[in-house]
Amino acid sequence: MMVEQIFGRLNLTSTEKQIVDFIEANPRIVINLPLDELSEQCYVSQASIIRFCKKLGMKGFADFKIKLASQLSTFAANGQSIHVDMPIGENADGPEIAETFYHLTAQALKTTYDSLDYQALREAARLLAKADIVHIYGRGESQILAEDFHYKLIRIGMHSTMEPQNGFEEAKCLQSSARISQAALIVSHYCNSRHIHYIVDELMSSKIPFVLITAAENAFPYDTFAAVTLRVTNAESRFKMGSFASRTAMTFLLDCLYGQIFSLQYERNRDNLNLFSRRKVERSYFYNISDKKGSYD
Repeated sequence: MMVEQIFGRLNLTSTEKQIVDFIEANPRIVINLPLDELSEQCYVSQASIIRFCKKLGMKGFADFKIKLASQLSTFAANGQSIHVDMPIGENADGPEIAETFYHLTAQALKTTYDSLDYQALREAARLLAKADIVHIYGRGESQILAEDFHYKLIRIGMHSTMEPQNGFEEAKCLQSSARISQAALIVSHYCNSRHIHYIVDELMSSKIPFVLITAAENAFPYDTFAAVTLRVTNAESRFKMGSFASRTAMTFLLDCLYGQIFSLQYERNRDNLNLFSRRKVERSYFYNISDKKGSYD
């Protein structure tokens, strides 16, 4: 990795060693940290970090983070180098493909687990759990993940809304109400589409707080508008076979959020889940009848 290769050749000052120690221990967190937060974490000045980056031959802190993120997009497994964008090589066989995706999934899970912000997770869960209505938004691949979360909330009796057709959710009329508590969840990988801009604008106009889940390193200004922002590390580029690592990371984060929501009102959610399951069983005889000969529609 770049950190290990470059830092070993430098004569570091005590201040620079503090910076190195933090980056080596938290490389994936660093690529999502603004300069002022890294300065606080390392207990050094922002100027010291900038000087250090230039000592490495970078233009500045932003340039350093780009190069670090590029390095993190490749990881080693069983002596093999796996790239998250193009993990499968030409003429790969079944066992090789299965092993590659196994390691890719495990790496994504570990990275996300290690960087979980538990306080933010609790705040997001409380905001959504106490709402009378939860509006959920996603687009493209993010929509698929959001729909799964939407279905989980419905199963435990929460009033969750989500428009499956692109464009329909932009036509939804959101209105604030003193009698109805509303909250929203936005799942957006890159957080840079006009669609997200429109949704955020509508939510803010209606004074509806929202949770933002994103893999974007820079989600400004949406992360400043969100009540809570939950991030996953994005080591993938636009040129990729598929969103394998980020999909795993996002799914894991959403499952953690759902688990937190479920635990806040455990007995009620458990009872609602049992009721949902029982209704499924009670209706099963309709399906059995339709399978018999001579049945009528």
